[in-house]
Amino acid sequence: MVAAPLTGVEYPEGSNAFLAGPVVMGKIDNSSEARPQLGLNSTDVVIDEMVEGGLTRFLAIWHSKMPVQFGPLRSVRPMDPDLATAFGGIINYSGGQAPFVRAMQATGIYNGSETSELGKKTMTRVTDRVAPHNLFVNAQVQQSQHMNLGAPKPFLSFVADPAQSSAATEGKPVISVKAQFPAATALWNWKNGLWLRTQDGKPLTDAGDKQQISAVNVVVLRVAVDRSFKDPRYGFVPKTLLEGSGTGTVFSNGDALKVTWTKTTQAGYVQLTDPTGNPVKLAAGNTWFELVPSDVGNVTITYPAAPKPTPTPTATK
Repeated sequence: MVAAPLTGVEYPEGSNAFLAGPVVMGKIDNSSEARPQLGLNSTDVVIDEMVEGGLTRFLAIWHSKMPVQFGPLRSVRPMDPDLATAFGGIINYSGGQAPFVRAMQATGIYNGSETSELGKKTMTRVTDRVAPHNLFVNAQVQQSQHMNLGAPKPFLSFVADPAQSSAATEGKPVISVKAQFPAATALWNWKNGLWLRTQDGKPLTDAGDKQQISAVNVVVLRVAVDRSFKDPRYGFVPKTLLEGSGTGTVFSNGDALKVTWTKTTQAGYVQLTDPTGNPVKLAAGNTWFELVPSDVGNVTITYPAAPKPTPTPTATK
């Protein structure tokens, strides 16, 4: 058996050809006009990040379940090099501010844009959506053209039995977690063994399988934001800071555990430790990260109601 490096899910040797190749990443639009997005239920990892106006976009990472197509793509943001570099492989986006594009190109990751992919049959402007929400990636074709880039390094720690995950063995049962950004709200409800996502009050679905977006693990991290870059047209462009350390909560198996996160270099993965300093064990499967700003964001965890005490019978004479 071979474990997928980003999910810990095991496959029979040689049964999953995608595992030998690189990740294919995409900056995915999360505006109301872009929904439902295509391919999000096939991701290994998704990072939800704040952009200007308090909205969010996704850095979505595909590897073990490469879809035929995903999208829609939007532009790169200043934190994306710090988030994407550790995974290596391919990053796709639809342009962006010149300094942000230069920073992403400097990472050494293969950068895919509509210009660079022209004639390679790896990107498509679909006809059933309106621009700029219609640029999609032909993921399997693109990965097949870059197999020399190789597979990503193993990411975090996973256990096959969700009941043995750190949240299950050390945490508390929960019903839901809400990650609130200034202009976007993600709600994850625990149901039928998965975390199901509601976006801005409506179930978020995948345009491919028509199912509600789900995750085996949800990781909510509190992060600082740098607002020093000002665009003359759109104002300050926030940059999530994910180098350093901070606090967060891991959700697996219907349970929640407070954790500490650390990331020491751009090229290194974020690490998660439990209250005793040991590495956190996630349940094998896909993981969504919510990077919630400490200053303008809020996290609400709903716990099961405590059972009502049984009345003590009144003694009778």
